[in-house]
Amino acid sequence: MTKGFTLFFALLISSLALAIGLAIYDITVRELQLSEAATQSQYAIYAADTGAECALYWENKYQDGSGNPLNGGTSSAFATSSADTQYAVSGVICSGQDIAAAAVAAGTWPQTSDANDATTTFAINGATTAAPCSVVYVYKSGNPSVTTVVSHGYNTCATGNLQLERVFQVTY
Repeated sequence: MTKGFTLFFALLISSLALAIGLAIYDITVRELQLSEAATQSQYAIYAADTGAECALYWENKYQDGSGNPLNGGTSSAFATSSADTQYAVSGVICSGQDIAAAAVAAGTWPQTSDANDATTTFAINGATTAAPCSVVYVYKSGNPSVTTVVSHGYNTCATGNLQLERVFQVTY
């Protein structure tokens, strides 16, 4: 009778140990997945920040070769309306890329809606399609002009992968 009880007790203890081990394994796997999502989210937010900072820099620092402000003296690389012809068409460098030349080629520099508004769109791509990237919209409207920069950062530009998006918006 004690042999059966001992076998039952051993089976009960080993089942309990197995259940605890599987629970710890499940928690570990979930924590690793959460950690990976947090890492990818950081890539996306840093890409959005990079795009916003690039737009803000070129909004205020666009100059000719002599250091003089271009774009009618406003020092902005972005168009303010359909009548504005002083905006940059090349030489706006972000992350080693001429974003103005690429956007002009894509037909998104500028995209103008009317005589008082202009929208400029550009992308900052990573070294590979798996690298983080951002798409930035610079909206200018009204007189005096109100500028809104909306930067969409992505953890990866590769299609078919889990793509996280983080957005920064700056209005002034």
